[in-house]
Formats: sequence, structure tokens, C-alpha cells
Amino acid sequence: AAGKLVEREFTCPVCGTAFYAKLDVNPGQYDMRLDLKPIGDAPAPWRLPDCPKCGFVIYAISLSKAELAAHKRTVASPEYAASLRRSSYYRLGLLYAGAGRPDFAVANAFLKASWQEEASPADLKDDLASSLKYFTAAAASPKSSLVERENSQLLMGELLRRLGRFEECAAHLKALRGTKGFTNNFFGDVVDYQLKLCVGRDAGIYEMEDVRASKRSLFGRLGWQYKKFMRKFEKKPV
Repeated sequence: AAGKLVEREFTCPVCGTAFYAKLDVNPGQYDMRLDLKPIGDAPAPWRLPDCPKCGFVIYAISLSKAELAAHKRTVASPEYAASLRRSSYYRLGLLYAGAGRPDFAVANAFLKASWQEEASPADLKDDLASSLKYFTAAAASPKSSLVERENSQLLMGELLRRLGRFEECAAHLKALRGTKGFTNNFFGDVVDYQLKLCVGRDAGIYEMEDVRASKRSLFGRLGWQYKKFMRKFEKKPV
């Protein structure tokens, strides 16, 4: 089902507009970049129904009265009106923040917005900075689960590096190195790999497989680099 779409009818809960929207079908297994963006045929990110009239992004089948009231206030705000040119997940981040959703959820919405807006350097920087803000809050919040805190701490390193804040990134990652949750596991390998990128002041985009390849023999590393190189020339389906 990779790359396939289905079409469904929706009614916007904010303004009542009825419309059709295309949705993604589950692609199965896939690999990811260090910013968690799926690689290959996987949707990146999943499509969200987007009201053509008011711009509300439908992210749930049903909403509570409190959530709907909060979203109506957000949609009516000047900030949301100005955001209609932006990606659906950027607006989802504004909706989540306006409704008081957990910092981890808001951070992930802005992170996915960064995947949608990679072609616009200014918007991408805004997305990464917004995501970093909420992941930082999630990492420090007692309301976050242990998994959310650890994932937030790891993604803070990725976002700081992508934003070119190498000294902050290195200090953050060095504080994680050797701590519980980042020792003798893949999270620890990511920390070490990110630190090497910081030394080279490299703000580029890398994959989880780059981390795995860095621990292989020279032959294994060269094989992975060749595979990445050839991927650029693969024929894309129409």
C-alpha cells in the first residue's frame, strides 16, 4: 500500500464546511532520518484534512466542547489567519498550543511542519525553532513520561545542530552522554554521531542508517555511501 491514497468526505467542526480530502494509506515498515522523517514511500508526514474555507486542520474524529471552543478562538486569531499560507502541521502546532495540549505533542507537530517546509529556508528555521522550544519544555516537564523526556532530549540535539547552534548542541549532548537512557544503546550512538557532526559544524540532514554505518568497517561505510549516492538517481514513480 506504499504511496497509495484514499479520499474521504469531512465536515469542518469549526465553520461547518463539507469537503473531500485525500489521506495516506499505511505504508508498512520504513527507516527514518535523525529528525524522524520517514524515508522512501512512507508518508512524510501523514496528510491531514484541511478545511478550504477557514483553514482548520482536522486531526481527530471528535473533539470535546472545550477543545472546539479553544480551536475556534485560535482559528479566529490574527496569527492563525497569517499562517494560512503555511503547512498543515504548522497550523496544527498552533491549534495544539492554543488548546493547551502537552508540550511533546506540540513539538512533534512543528517537527512535522519542518518536513513539509524544507523548501523554504525561513519557514524551515521557524519550524525547527518552534519544535525546539516545545521539546525543551517537554524534556523539563514532570508531566512528560520518561520516554517523552528522553526522546525530547535526543531531538533537542538534532534541532540545535540543524539550526547551526553547534556549541549549545555539543554542551547539551555531552551532558547526556553516559547518563541512563543514553548508554550502551542506539540513543547513545546517536549522541556520539551528533557530537562528531558538531565538531565539523555540519548542519546537514542525516539518517538513522548513517549512525549505524558509522560503526561498521571501512568497507561497510563505503557501501552505505555508495547506496546513498545511487539513491539520488533512482527513477521516481509518476
